[in-house]
Amino acid sequence: MTRWATLAVLLAAACRESAPQPGQAQSCLDRQLAAKGLNPFGDPTDMMYAGGSPLFNEKTGESTPREQYVYSRHPDIARACGSDAGR
Repeated sequence: MTRWATLAVLLAAACRESAPQPGQAQSCLDRQLAAKGLNPFGDPTDMMYAGGSPLFNEKTGESTPREQYVYSRHPDIARACGSDAGR
């Protein structure tokens, strides 16, 4: 596989974890983010990311689970949702 094809596959995998589609039940995390006016990654709604997602590190090729990413940056949301991921 070429480098570009590999990158495209990895980016697609990283972007799968986003806000729920209309009609799906919202998780505690999504409700907390919406209440605070934040995007699915816990940042301002107008935030743009190189590569399309902050969950994928283009340098290392590693992905971070969305919950872990948000909880580590917003311990108050982790506490509200009963998660120890941000601790």
